[in-house]
Parts: sequence; C-alpha cells; structure tokens
Amino acid sequence: MIQKIFDGGLWLGVMFLLEPFSILFSIVLCIAILAYQKITINTIISPFIGFVTPLIIYFTYLLWNNSPEKFNDLFDFISAHKLFIYRENYTLWIFGVFLFLTLLSILLKSPKALSINDYFKKSWIILIINSLIAVVFALLVNEKNGSEIIFFLIPGCIIIANGFEVVKKRILKNILFGLLLLGTIVTLYFL
Repeated sequence: MIQKIFDGGLWLGVMFLLEPFSILFSIVLCIAILAYQKITINTIISPFIGFVTPLIIYFTYLLWNNSPEKFNDLFDFISAHKLFIYRENYTLWIFGVFLFLTLLSILLKSPKALSINDYFKKSWIILIINSLIAVVFALLVNEKNGSEIIFFLIPGCIIIANGFEVVKKRILKNILFGLLLLGTIVTLYFL
C-alpha cells in the first residue's frame, strides 16, 4: 500500500513539472487514503515524499544551470486566460459527448453503486471525484491542445462502461455501441 501511495505522489510530482495545475489531482490521492481508511503517518508522508522527489531533482538541475527562477514559475497559478474549453469544433464535440455519456452513466449506476457498502462504492466515489477534477483541470490548463482530455477519458471510460452494464437489453447496448462507433468515424473524417 505504501509503495502505491508513494508512486501516486511521485507521478503527481512529475505531472506537476509538466503542468502545474495537475496539483489538483492530489485531492484524489487524499480522498482515496481517507475513503479506504488507511490513515497512518506513513500513508500521509509517503505521497508527500513522492511528490517532492522530482521537484528536488528538477530544482537541482535548474540550480546547476543557473536558472532557479524557472522553478518559481511552476508555482505561479494565476490563470490569465479565459475558461473556454476549445475553439476547434471537433474537440468540443468529443468533449461534450463524452461528458454527456459520463453524466448519464453516473445517473444510471450511482443508485445501485452507492446502496452497496463495499470497495466498489468507495472506488465509484473516487472515480466521480477524479472525473470532476479532470474537467476542472481541462478548464484551467493554459495551453489547450486536446491532450488534457486524456485526464478525463480514463475515469470517464470506466464510468461509461459501468453505465452500459446497467442497460439490460442487448439490442439497446448494440445500438449505443454502434452510435459511438459511428460518432467516432464522423468525428475523424468529417469534423
């Protein structure tokens, strides 16, 4: 458990070096520790040490190259841009459809998932929080080139798959999958 939490903090530190707004995902790590009731001094310190490790290495590199001021730029969270998602039509369409399917799946699956008191309930709550943070992250990122959608696609795909599980009729599932496939082809070639 400690190794996984350390790895989560380490990868969060690496993501922070690439995009400082990714610090938002530390909320997911904290909620996971709280949800699974694994609160010890080790589980609190491990993600912090993992997070700080790449920052120390990066600062050392910048100090060696006489440019430590670049390190301070990582902590400049002032967002001087508009909160538009995308200007390209196809990216906005993909994000909108995927967000709609995720919200629909949350509405379909949540009553059943939250009524059961087991690990799936905790995982479901963490997935929903991760998706919400990913949407906020996509809004805050300065350079919107479509790659930040990946942060939303991973938990979103899991949520959508669980939403499809709720649909009992096989014909309806096949129609939904066909529409998704058709939408992918239309987006790829026509938008």
